[in-house]
Amino acid sequence: MARLETPMMRSLPFVFLLAAAAPAQQSWTNGTIGQASYELGGELRFRGELRDTANQATGLGGADENLDVRAAVEFGVVYDQYISGRFRAFATATDAVGSDEQDIELAVLDLDHLFGDYHISLGRMQLDLADERLVSSNPWLYQQNSFDGILVGDSTWNGDWQLWYTQAATGPAEVDDNSFAGAFFSPPSEDDIEFYILRRGDGATDLLEWTYAIRWAGETSNGLEWSALGAFQDGRDRSLEILSTAFVVNLAKRLDYGHNVAVELAWAQGNDERATDRKRFDPVYINQHRYNGRADIVAFSNLVDLGFFYWMDWNERWSFHIDYHDFTRQSNLDDIYLGVEVMPVTTASTNNDIGGELDVYAEGRISEAVMLDVGVSHFSPGAAMPHDEDQLWFFLDISLYF
Repeated sequence: MARLETPMMRSLPFVFLLAAAAPAQQSWTNGTIGQASYELGGELRFRGELRDTANQATGLGGADENLDVRAAVEFGVVYDQYISGRFRAFATATDAVGSDEQDIELAVLDLDHLFGDYHISLGRMQLDLADERLVSSNPWLYQQNSFDGILVGDSTWNGDWQLWYTQAATGPAEVDDNSFAGAFFSPPSEDDIEFYILRRGDGATDLLEWTYAIRWAGETSNGLEWSALGAFQDGRDRSLEILSTAFVVNLAKRLDYGHNVAVELAWAQGNDERATDRKRFDPVYINQHRYNGRADIVAFSNLVDLGFFYWMDWNERWSFHIDYHDFTRQSNLDDIYLGVEVMPVTTASTNNDIGGELDVYAEGRISEAVMLDVGVSHFSPGAAMPHDEDQLWFFLDISLYF
């Protein structure tokens, strides 16, 4: 009988080889080499998923079961107060897309107080900007976003600033082989105020996209936490002129006995009747899993997301969450956009109702080295979806750190 060998099976030996390379203990292994200090560690992660009606774009297909494995080993070294570096390699075995991958996720050299007080990072790095609403390494993904390039920054009494120029290296960012550059500035203030200029380009598809954004967050005297993000995009996308906007407003309140509530309005523009423009906001490298629904169904593009959140911090190790999202289209002249790929789906009518999603999940720490994320999501499609099949998603994610 012929031996059945799936991509996941082929990659499992390499996955567990990486896991074995990490020291089997509940803390980093560390030591010194000459005057340099080092630390070595790793991660082994398992995720099981069951999606009923897996293809939300078509409504076809029954239950889809996936088991994914990720292993990573990381090495960090500090030579002195001026020079340090970090390296991380990973391997994945993924049923969801029927493939496996091994790559270097981090290989960065950090130089502090070079040419004055400047900080310089060289090599392969990860970027998390605007609370991951604009740019994120996307830690939920087994193949995370990394970028090759240079970053220069400084922190003084005048505020914090960074400049960078990179090329997409791993994760979803690599799919379009984007060049990615930008600037960040945060002035001194009692509140958190951040300014961003992001440039994304792709010569193969003639994309030149500029995103200008400001994020402002703070807390009132009675303990109401608030944050707001506004973004404007300009440039060109093939033959289309880009002119789009988006904003997010979030209000959160911590109550007694570990209870918390929040409400959020996230609004991203869609295309209109002008065929020569791209009015649709593109979510750059947003943390898809953290925002706009845990089930990763709806993308932050041509979207109005009204979210209601409750969570209880049971103790220092466990929290329980209930999220509800009401999704509608911003423009009924544009498609619905789904998933990390921001895939367009032709709508069934001029109705704007995309649907609603209920997420119930728990996040906890079983021990100092074992993390658990478990839950269920239910998506109920609205009149704008091309079908009326609900989706039910169960997931269990276990991470072991060594």
